[in-house]
Amino acid sequence: MGDVDAVESVASEVAGIWARVLEIMRPNLNAASFSTWFAQAVPLRVDGDTLVIGAPNQFTRDWLVKYTDRTREALAEVLGRAAGVIFVVDPQASGGVPEPAPVIEVAPVPASSSSGEPEGVRPEPPARPAGSTFDPAQTFETFVMGDSNQFAYSAALAVAERPGRAYNPLFIYGGVGLGKTHLLQAIGSYVADHFPHMRVRYVTAEQFMNEFIGSIGDKQRIDGFRQRYRTNDVILVDDIQVLSKKEGTQDAFFHTFNTLHQAGRQIVLASDRPPGEIPMLEERLRSRFSSGLVVDIQPPDLEMRIAILRRTAAGDDEHGGKDVSDDVLAFIAERVSSSIRELNSALLRVLFYGSLSHKAIDIALAQQVLRDSFPEHSARPISVATIQSEVCRHYGVSRTELVGAKRTQSIVYPRQIAMYLARELTDHSLPRIGSEFGNRDHTTVLHAVTKIQKLMSEHRDVYDQIQTISSAIRQKS
Repeated sequence: MGDVDAVESVASEVAGIWARVLEIMRPNLNAASFSTWFAQAVPLRVDGDTLVIGAPNQFTRDWLVKYTDRTREALAEVLGRAAGVIFVVDPQASGGVPEPAPVIEVAPVPASSSSGEPEGVRPEPPARPAGSTFDPAQTFETFVMGDSNQFAYSAALAVAERPGRAYNPLFIYGGVGLGKTHLLQAIGSYVADHFPHMRVRYVTAEQFMNEFIGSIGDKQRIDGFRQRYRTNDVILVDDIQVLSKKEGTQDAFFHTFNTLHQAGRQIVLASDRPPGEIPMLEERLRSRFSSGLVVDIQPPDLEMRIAILRRTAAGDDEHGGKDVSDDVLAFIAERVSSSIRELNSALLRVLFYGSLSHKAIDIALAQQVLRDSFPEHSARPISVATIQSEVCRHYGVSRTELVGAKRTQSIVYPRQIAMYLARELTDHSLPRIGSEFGNRDHTTVLHAVTKIQKLMSEHRDVYDQIQTISSAIRQKS
C-alpha cells in the first residue's frame, strides 16, 4: 500500500503543478487556442527536471510544441527554478487515441515578441477592429465542437493562428448547414483581430464568378478584379463547387490561386464535396485543391445536436431561450439530423412563437409549431422494430438471427449496432432494449453500446455506417 500511496501522491503533485501552469498561461492565450490545444493535454510524469505532457494525437502535440517556450516560462514561475517540458502523444490524454510517438526533447521555438508567444500567435485583443466585415456570431468561441467536426475545427484554428504557414490550401467539405461557413468566418474574424495588418477576404464562388464575368472585355475592370483578389493575405472561398463546368471562371481562379499560393498567402476553400468529386473541374484545379489539407465535417450525433440547441437557446433570452427544457431540445434534435442550420431554425421558430403567443415552451408547443416541418408520421417515436428491420436490411441478416442466440461475428456485430441505435434513437431503458433482443441482460446492451461508441471513435467507416442506417430509420419513422 505504501508504494501505491507514493505513486498517487506524485501523480497528484504533478497534476497540481500543471494546473498552476495553465492558470498562468490562460490569460495570455486566445480562448479558442486554449480550449483546443491545452484543454486536451494531461501531465504524465516528471523525468528528472523535465515535465512530460501528453497530447491525444500527433496533430495536437505538434501545435503544443509551438508553445514550448511559453510553457517553460510558466513552469519556471511555478517551481521557482528552470525546468524542461516535452510534449508526447499519449492515449491517456483527453479523447486520446493510441498513436506511437517517441519521447524526444523539443527544441525551443523562437518567440516573436517579448510576451513569449510563438510566432503567429497574439494575446486576444479587447475588441474587434472597427469596420470588420465578419459575422461576430460566427467565431471559434461560438462553434460547437464534437467528434464529427473536431479535426476541421482544429485545422481551421491552426490556419488562423499561422496564416500561410500551417496548411495551405485548407479544403473543408461537408453537407449543407454543418458549419463550413462558420469556420470560414471564424478564420476571417481571428485573422482580422490578431493580424490587423493583413488583408483578409471572404467571398462565395458565385460572387467571384459574377465579378469575373462583369469584368470581361474591360481592361480597367479586369485589372481591378485581379487587384481585388490577388493582393489578399488570406482568402476564404465558400461553395467552391459552384465553379463546376464554368471553364472561364475556373481559368481565372486557377491564376488567382497560383498567384496567392506562390506568394505564401493563405487559401481556405469550402465545398459540399471533396475535390475529387466535384464534376467537370479541371484537373489542374483538382490537384491544387488537394495539395494541402483536406478535412470533412460530418452530421452531428444526437448529443452534439442537443448541445448546439442548448447554446442557441442560452443566447436567445429575449424569447425565453434560457427557460427551454432539455426535453424540448431533445424532441427537436431527434427530428433534425442533417443540418445545424435547420436545427437552429426549428428551435428559433418555437421560441419566437412561444414568446409571441405567451405560451409555455414545452413539447406540445414544439409539436404544434413544427407540425409542417415534421409531418405527423415522422413525429412518432422510433420503434426498436424499425431499427431492427433497417439493420437487418443493411447487413443482410434475418430478424430471427438478430435476436437469437447465434454468436458468430457476422451476427454479433449487427446486433450490437442495433442495440446501440436503440439506445441512441429511443428513450427505452437498457432492460427494455435487452427484452427486445431475445430477453438479453441489460449489461449485454451496455457492453454493445460502449463497444460501438469506441469503434465509431476509432474507425470512420463504422461512423459512416451508423449515420447511413440512422438516416434510413428516421425516414421510415
